Amino acid sequence: MTVASFGDIRAIDPANVGDGLVPQILEALFAGLIDYDHDGNIVADLAERWITGDDGKTFRFFLRHGVRFHDGEELSADDVKRSVERALHPSAPNPYASYFEPIVGYEDFVAGKANELEGVQAEGRYVVTFRLKNPDVTFLPTLAMPVLRPVCKSAGHRYTDTWQPCGAGPFKLEPKGWEHGRQVTVVRHDGYFKPGLPYLDGVRFLFRVNQTSQRFRFTSGELDILADFLAPDLVKFQADPRWKPFGAYHAEHQIAGEAMNTEMAPFDNVEVRRAVAAAIDREQIRLVRAANLRVADQPVPPDVAGHDDSLRGQRFDYEAALEHMKRAGYPYDPVTKTGGYPHVIPYVVYKQGLAEFTAQVLAQQLARIGLRIEIRVVNYPTFLAIRGRRGQSAFGPGSWTQDYPEAQSFLEPLFHSKSIAGEDSNNWSYYKNLRLDALLDQAKRELDDRKRKAIYKEAQQIIIDDAPWAFTYYYRGYTQWQPYVRNYRVHPMWTHEMSRVWLDRAERPGGAR
Repeated sequence: MTVASFGDIRAIDPANVGDGLVPQILEALFAGLIDYDHDGNIVADLAERWITGDDGKTFRFFLRHGVRFHDGEELSADDVKRSVERALHPSAPNPYASYFEPIVGYEDFVAGKANELEGVQAEGRYVVTFRLKNPDVTFLPTLAMPVLRPVCKSAGHRYTDTWQPCGAGPFKLEPKGWEHGRQVTVVRHDGYFKPGLPYLDGVRFLFRVNQTSQRFRFTSGELDILADFLAPDLVKFQADPRWKPFGAYHAEHQIAGEAMNTEMAPFDNVEVRRAVAAAIDREQIRLVRAANLRVADQPVPPDVAGHDDSLRGQRFDYEAALEHMKRAGYPYDPVTKTGGYPHVIPYVVYKQGLAEFTAQVLAQQLARIGLRIEIRVVNYPTFLAIRGRRGQSAFGPGSWTQDYPEAQSFLEPLFHSKSIAGEDSNNWSYYKNLRLDALLDQAKRELDDRKRKAIYKEAQQIIIDDAPWAFTYYYRGYTQWQPYVRNYRVHPMWTHEMSRVWLDRAERPGGAR
């Protein structure tokens, strides 16, 4: 099977999930103790079962016997512990490490005061136990992410960027299967622990293929799945009765907005940030890709637990935006077109991304309140490097897709101060609010759904009012597949889940390879 993207990846390692494209490859190569099924439920995977004790502070996983890594070695509890410590050690560029802060001994381990992580223990060959300092409702959902998935002994105890990816997933990396900047090829892992799976002999992931080329390759049969669309092409596919049965929308699990660096001028001034949030006419931006976008006014998308329609969200109010600019010390006169912020603000976008088009609308809207932006187009890896590096970018598009189906999956990585880093920072606005930090920490410990929802409501209102982001739209992706691609289903968590898909070559259309 062949799929493509206009973007690229920087690493293939659970300990370095540095972009939004690589999780689909990690899902193919690495199996976890637990995973998400096609209904979004957490289910056993490498572990045949688990039990919870100590009032939600202890999780004991019982491994399946006979699970084989790609190199033929059997998975053991020691491998799980080694992989966890490798991923959470400060030598790993792991932007998600803070998710696992509740594990006992985490602080000493990351500070170099302990050589091992006290709260993760191998109990014999097939049992591994995680102990937490406090109950944490997000522990199982975060454990189902690719970050802590077991890796082969060849990965060692500490992260290096020269390691040949090796795990226990349904596919393995073909020798020399990663051609940087071009493609990744994975092949069937014959020792996979689920009998008969995967059905495919392999999957090829192509990168840096522009959207027009993808459409031509797809219609000629050179691509089996299409997920990157120009707006007119998406409309055409959906209107064509021959293609309509072989496409589906994803749920609204992605938020987008304008991330403002609160450590850099002019966005270190909250009134400027509020002016931006009020100046954006989100309906105009939605029309750039009407089939995929819905107006957003808050940080948690509608299909994620914690979204709250009763919130007082951000909204377009031109007069209020001018007033905020005046309070910030940059009054603007729309009649004479004088005043406003005196400097041009660089706005970095990546080539062929949706923001390359929405930025043009944004520039016109912000000019009306005296903020002038200069759109700078770079490639995707460069964009990620600039946005994740402290002090490099004052303003640019932000987007985030759920890592697990709860509000915390958006609020913690994007707005908690512990998500700030010098490199590969997830908190792109470098926003810090002690009250918000305390609320998010409290929400993780709160087991009562009703109380946790109230905490999320207060936390989101702080973010909406302080405006480190001006939220613009929720995005729902669309995937089109060939008629001969069988058993393909849009997954609630992963971009593509390939282990149960097969190709019925007898159904290939004329002219396809």
